[in-house]
Amino acid sequence: MSANLIALQNRFLGQGETVYDRLAQLAHDRGALRDEDLLALAKELSLPPAHVRSVAKFYDELRVEAPAKRALQVCNGESCAVAGAEGCHAHLATALGGADGVVVGEVTCLGYCGSGPNALLVEDGVKKVFSLRGEGLAAVERALLDGAAFDPVEPVNVVHAPRSDREKVLLSRFGPELTDLAAARAAGVYGALEAALKGTPQAVVDAVKASKIRGRGGAGFPAGLKLQTVKDASSKRGDKYVVVNADEGDAGAFIDKELLEQAPHSVLEGTILAAYAVGASQGFVYLRGEYPRAIGIWKKALADARAAGILGDSVLGSGFAFDVKLVEGHGAYICGEETSLLRSLEGVPAQVSPKPPYPAIHGYKAAPTVVNNVETLAAYPWIVERGGEAYAALGAGDSRGTKLLSLSGSVAKPGLYEVELGTTLRTILFELAGGVPGGKAFKAVQIGGPLGGIFGEQHLDLPLTFEALAKAGGMLGHAGIVVYDEDVDLVRIGRGLMKFCAVESCGKCFPCRIGSVRATEVFDKILAGRGTQADIDLLGEVNETMLLGSLCALGGGIPIPIKNLLTFFVSEFEAYVPGAKTPPVL
Repeated sequence: MSANLIALQNRFLGQGETVYDRLAQLAHDRGALRDEDLLALAKELSLPPAHVRSVAKFYDELRVEAPAKRALQVCNGESCAVAGAEGCHAHLATALGGADGVVVGEVTCLGYCGSGPNALLVEDGVKKVFSLRGEGLAAVERALLDGAAFDPVEPVNVVHAPRSDREKVLLSRFGPELTDLAAARAAGVYGALEAALKGTPQAVVDAVKASKIRGRGGAGFPAGLKLQTVKDASSKRGDKYVVVNADEGDAGAFIDKELLEQAPHSVLEGTILAAYAVGASQGFVYLRGEYPRAIGIWKKALADARAAGILGDSVLGSGFAFDVKLVEGHGAYICGEETSLLRSLEGVPAQVSPKPPYPAIHGYKAAPTVVNNVETLAAYPWIVERGGEAYAALGAGDSRGTKLLSLSGSVAKPGLYEVELGTTLRTILFELAGGVPGGKAFKAVQIGGPLGGIFGEQHLDLPLTFEALAKAGGMLGHAGIVVYDEDVDLVRIGRGLMKFCAVESCGKCFPCRIGSVRATEVFDKILAGRGTQADIDLLGEVNETMLLGSLCALGGGIPIPIKNLLTFFVSEFEAYVPGAKTPPVL
């Protein structure tokens, strides 16, 4: 069915535009979509109205709703939750309930986790991100009640210098000045690409394979093997693609955001290197809409690269043709999953697809496709320039190289860090980040976003590697790290994680679609003081069903932190269920 709808779109819209693109433009122009807009678009494009409606309702920002002059969204991610976001949301919803043309809602993660609680204001198609700390809450309340202009200062994440030059890989060509193409080239960006274009595509693949780098988006698949697979794969039409997964939706993660904003040309260089390696002529950057600063930077970076001949019919005069299209996300966390992202690019409802076939063989428009995370691609220039063996000399075990970390929550020095893989959690949290502030005790740390494990003090000497965290019952994931102090209620954190899954589920598989809703209901019963051990046991059973039966990493990953809570922190439940015990099934 999806293939037929894609074919219809290509027939009536042309190869370069989709229903998703047209809906996004309509939403931008009108402020909100109406059903008559969808019907008119369906008629214009000779497409089934049901198809147009199903695409629109999949995305938070494209759903049919009454237009609002000003839409205020408070972040509900874990870092902002710890900082008091729930109270801010409740206050603003009450205070602004009667304000003309104002709607108060929620959003998950705006990428400034150390400045939370944060909020996003959308008016006249312009997105403004700001912190509710200090005078922020009162200022936005006054402006929206009075109908006055509100021009807040966007927060800034702190970027910490690596401990030594040995660990300075991704941060070696990084900084706000490097958004300028001339400054980036003066710093050596695109040097690896110029050298690679004089050699063979296989040489690029071999360098990445020798580096032993694993994908930094969460799955940890060997990046060199993916490039080799796409390079060797056949395509009926001769087309291959490279997709930059910049839909960084994990609460507590701002790694890709900082790379997109402070090293855009390094990321683009890595993208072109991947394209040259596999023989792709078209690329996409799928960038989440909650990062308006990054979107602006990338529009300019791509335009500057085309003007300089870095993109186009002959990249740097080599005869190799490659161009990149920027696609903005519109509020669907699941599009961070690679098959969902590809369906979104194709303009059909972005539900997850079963694997196999894998995108490396059967990806965008059924052609071989490299889907790489921003951080993975940002490492390619360093690897190609200095050699895969130099990169592989860093790290530990099967986890080679360095890793960017975003730290937030109850930690003295939040921000972005680059460390060699194998560094212990204790070193990261207490030596680098200064431990828990205010004399409070450390309780737990969550690693890898909402799908990542929650670990206690007994785990602090774990090395930060893919294999060590997996063995301990978690995952490295994208390495967004949120620290919880003694005052944080982990049962409420667990409820928030499961609710997040219920809201963001694509709905294709019932273990995730139904299980996340039922588990949220069980959490609510427990938090209301009506829970029993039977409810905790039921939570374990639902958790196991989701873990084993879900189609993708959302439904299969959310059970990881819940399992950790019920195993390592079951005492947290005793405040609600006296004598609570770990359930027999998890």
